[in-house]
Amino acid sequence: MSTASVRLPSLVAPDRAPPRAALWVLAAVVLGVGLGLAAALQQTTIAVAIVLLPALVALLLHPDWLPPVLVASAFGEAISTGSLTVSRLVGPLAVLIMVLALPARTRLRLPRLGVLLTVLAYSAWALASALWTVNPDSSFHLGGTGYTLASLALSIVFMLGIIMFVRREYELRRLAVIIWGFSVGVGLVAIVQYLSGYTRSLGLSGDANFFAALQVVAIPVEAVLVSQVNSTRMRVIVLAGLGVTVGSVLTSLSRGGILTLAVAFVLLSIQPASAFFRTRARKRAFLLVAVLGGGVLLIATFSALSARTSSLFTTGDGGSGRTNLWLAAVHGWHQHPLTGMGFGAFIGQSNQLLLTTHGVDFSAYALRPTGQYVHNAYLESLTELGPIGLVLFLGILVTTAASLLSTARRAARAGAMFLSSFARALLVSLAAFAFASFFLSSETERAFWILLGLSVVLPRVLLEEQRRQRAGYEADGASATVLPSGDGPLATIPRRVDV
Repeated sequence: MSTASVRLPSLVAPDRAPPRAALWVLAAVVLGVGLGLAAALQQTTIAVAIVLLPALVALLLHPDWLPPVLVASAFGEAISTGSLTVSRLVGPLAVLIMVLALPARTRLRLPRLGVLLTVLAYSAWALASALWTVNPDSSFHLGGTGYTLASLALSIVFMLGIIMFVRREYELRRLAVIIWGFSVGVGLVAIVQYLSGYTRSLGLSGDANFFAALQVVAIPVEAVLVSQVNSTRMRVIVLAGLGVTVGSVLTSLSRGGILTLAVAFVLLSIQPASAFFRTRARKRAFLLVAVLGGGVLLIATFSALSARTSSLFTTGDGGSGRTNLWLAAVHGWHQHPLTGMGFGAFIGQSNQLLLTTHGVDFSAYALRPTGQYVHNAYLESLTELGPIGLVLFLGILVTTAASLLSTARRAARAGAMFLSSFARALLVSLAAFAFASFFLSSETERAFWILLGLSVVLPRVLLEEQRRQRAGYEADGASATVLPSGDGPLATIPRRVDV
């Protein structure tokens, strides 16, 4: 079977002429000068406005650029002005763009609705918990159910933005390149942070543990790029970026992140070379660079990392007090065994629960003034939303995995190898996220909801590419078979060769 050649995608749609280079240079100079002055004057609000205003104009002219903006904001959670983070600013902007673009959009065709149905059920149950929450604070301050519901709403906006604007395969390729670019960029920032004296690198996430988890989730997508580029020079660049991403996870000194990295590495190593990496040589190159990149920075961070690893559950650091927090979470669930204490309510009750929970060790642990999260998404779901909430959260993970696996198999049978590899990569990313969630309260993490959106659109993108391929073959007098929406016996569609 012939395979289509693959090039790294341009960020400009092929049917649109690029703007004049002089205008882009002028815009870049104005933007750079404005950011430099704002930074020199320590005016963060002005700096954020300088970035967001051109982004708003660009999105109004090109709404299909919204998914790249959402991905970028997921990597820059620590960038903020006052109490407003980038995602809280991008969320309303995304809603505006989606509303304005809605009249021009055709009807969405979503072959698989399982993920959306479980998301709807989970969101409805979380919203309903406002009726019985023990923290009814609706002022959107940390610790209240209103705050966490607002965070969930923003995450759903991120998911809907992906669903609405990702329709073609080239848009997925563009997203893969952007994920690689931002992952490498924040990885370099993290390595510089560590070398310049930071105890733990944070990237632009504001939290070392979430930064490490985000980087690990991006690695499978970077592996797809390794398999797709045909130029040796570009493959070397992509592999070098991969080494930076792997190494940056180690500089975070996140024990859960490093364990998640190991899980992702094992899952990637067992992927079939022909289905994921295209050739065994590219698979070996990927694994070699990942090992080398991780090994170099493992040597640099070994002393600090070994000290933190030895204290995971036993000493003063205590894994951020995880054992104490998990005991308190179970105690909280026993107080509200059916419905839970309310979505996002644990952090406001954590100190009181820690004080009243048998077995909590305060000999090397101090209460935090603002409380703490459970640091386990599954236990937190049980504590805050009861057994129903836990089942619904697990349902989101299971339906997403089933959808990605089905899409990967159907795309492979159709000869759409990039879509098959991309779906497999997202499946590995999902598994990494699910593992990291044993150590993080990650229910509203933006990257997770972007992943959910991609799992929803992939079957639609596959059908659209088959429809376009069928139209092309019929125009040439050739026959083609389009896959049904189910998973029954399929006929293979040969792919054309780009000359």
